[in-house]
Amino acid sequence: MKKFVEKILHIQEALGTILLSVFFLAILLQIAARYLKISLMWTEELANYSFIWAVFMGASSMVYYKAHFCFTFFKDRFKGAKGRIYDIFVSLAMLFFTLPMCYYGCDIVKEFWNYNWISLPQVKMGYTWLCVPIMGFTMSLYLICQIIDDVQAAKKGGAQ
Repeated sequence: MKKFVEKILHIQEALGTILLSVFFLAILLQIAARYLKISLMWTEELANYSFIWAVFMGASSMVYYKAHFCFTFFKDRFKGAKGRIYDIFVSLAMLFFTLPMCYYGCDIVKEFWNYNWISLPQVKMGYTWLCVPIMGFTMSLYLICQIIDDVQAAKKGGAQ
């Protein structure tokens, strides 16, 4: 299971990196086009949507590394088994948000699937919204794996 999750993480990080590069290239192209007085309306939409995807993929990756939201005031005070219990609590609280994000993200994709981009009408808006259920699913997957690891570690003595 760990290898499968790491493979998904690797793909997600690569996708986020590629889309961040697309964002920067679209911005550079937009700057050059304005300087040359050429109209490239699609670069703004491409930049916006690639940036959204890059941020969502990066946010999900941060959950894997436990670099997400956490109160360090409490985290620093709990060591050993208590620290693991705190980690499990935080992961469960986050799971409370990520599972609905996955479920309702699928509804959003279905709802907007037949809408099109304004400047590139051949591109479906559903592809833009697809990042929401992907992020919800991968965050949930990472959190479930962390909960399993934390429970096992707490049973063994709670070493961090």
